[in-house]
Formats: sequence, structure tokens, C-alpha cells
Amino acid sequence: MHPDLSAHLHTDECNELITLLKQCHKEHNFLKFFGTCNDADRLMRECLKKEYAAKRERSKAHAAEMRKRLKEGPKVQP
Repeated sequence: MHPDLSAHLHTDECNELITLLKQCHKEHNFLKFFGTCNDADRLMRECLKKEYAAKRERSKAHAAEMRKRLKEGPKVQP
């Protein structure tokens, strides 16, 4: 299962792959059950996985920065 495929949640690259997959499913509404659209699906999932990994790295860096700021304590005003 993949995450929500709404356009505002993903990069342009992934949105193109999502559009291709949806188009393939529309054109091959029966053959999709036999793997006709598997290549498009695989590419889309790979792109979504890269997005997820990048988001995790940004979140990890932000969390490290927040921990550092909390450890330093409040800034003293002169």
C-alpha cells in the first residue's frame, strides 16, 4: 500500500509518475490486474520512497537542532 497520492503532497517528479500510473490504470482497466502497469507502479513507489527518506532526514536534522537548542538553555537578554 502506498501513501495518499494527492498532488500537493509530492514533488513534480513523483506527480508525473503518479499521473502515468493513473493513466495506465485508466487505459488498461482489466489488464492492470495481470501486471500491465507494474513498471509504472514500481517507478512511482521508488520515487515515493526517496521522498520519504528525504523527509525523514530533514526531520532528523530538525530534531537534532531542537535538542541542541534545548540543551543550551534559554538565551539571556543583556
